[in-house]
Amino acid sequence: MKRVIETNLIYRNGFHFLTIRVRGVLTGAVVGAGMEALDEYEEYAAGIPVLWDLQEADLSQYTTAEMEITNRFLQNHPGRRNAKSASLLPDRGAMLLARLWSVYGVDQVPLQREAFLKLEDALEWLAPDSCS
Repeated sequence: MKRVIETNLIYRNGFHFLTIRVRGVLTGAVVGAGMEALDEYEEYAAGIPVLWDLQEADLSQYTTAEMEITNRFLQNHPGRRNAKSASLLPDRGAMLLARLWSVYGVDQVPLQREAFLKLEDALEWLAPDSCS
């Protein structure tokens, strides 16, 4: 499967957020490349919420070692501390991985991370007036 990363700045439901869609194998390096793509938006460094659309990504190789790589990339983005990051996943099996990711290394990189199966639920959580 060809790896593709697409990013967009969206205004929807009364707020701005960034989206990143990943197709292909997800690794820490791919997440890092995604962050570099998001870095093109000045809002990213300021802590704008991000929706990671992983519905078409292959998560089979995203291990705790890959999470460590991801956390190293996150440490280079201090403006992202305590920012909201939602993952949109394809199925309940992927939710287990996302739950691990939501707490893995959170002491190193404090970030609000949640995973969802439905876009509407993710957008409701990302909205500024939602309770975390």
